Amino acid sequence: MKPVSQQPRWYTSLFIVSVFAFVSVVSVGVNADNRSQDTTYYFLRHAEFDKQNPDKPLNPKGQKRAQALVAHFEGMPITHIYATHTDRTLDTVKPLSEHWGISISQVPGQGQSIKGKTVTNRSKGKVAIKPMLKALKAVDGGSQVVVSANSGNLFPIMAGLGVPLVGEEACRNEPANCLPCKNKKCFPKKAFNNIWQVTLAADGQVRLQRSRYGD
Repeated sequence: MKPVSQQPRWYTSLFIVSVFAFVSVVSVGVNADNRSQDTTYYFLRHAEFDKQNPDKPLNPKGQKRAQALVAHFEGMPITHIYATHTDRTLDTVKPLSEHWGISISQVPGQGQSIKGKTVTNRSKGKVAIKPMLKALKAVDGGSQVVVSANSGNLFPIMAGLGVPLVGEEACRNEPANCLPCKNKKCFPKKAFNNIWQVTLAADGQVRLQRSRYGD
């Protein structure tokens, strides 16, 4: 057989097209596999904290609420637990982590440098938005993921996963299944018992449902 470079032009073109078609088929197969199962994220705000302490640790009521998460998720096949960079988000899911034997992935981690600034417990909530989105998008299809976050980043992270915004007016009519905005302005800041269940379905749809836990 002649080297490829010496084959007729039509043969070379056919060879290239065949290779391209093979790569395309493989790529489509991989994408289809990644979306073959629903992936579910359970977003919650950290529990109540001591407002007088600049480090904002959980107060006794918050510690009790953190324990209530164990009962809420009992029997559910949790696969991952994430927390943003603050101590209060981490401490909120510690009882759940210990119960399931699943380590907590803190994103971003304290001490990490982002845009030249070191992340600490006191860093603004927005510092966690992009790193957390990247981590959540990387989990395998079919995962059941608990995410403990802050009032300043919960809505932006959910919006980044594809949850549509429907506006504050519509949310007054359908308060359990909507995302009114993607900033802290319309977040229910006095509430600590909400869980937003975001499902990325295998058919490409994004579903949102809100429930409550504890008292």
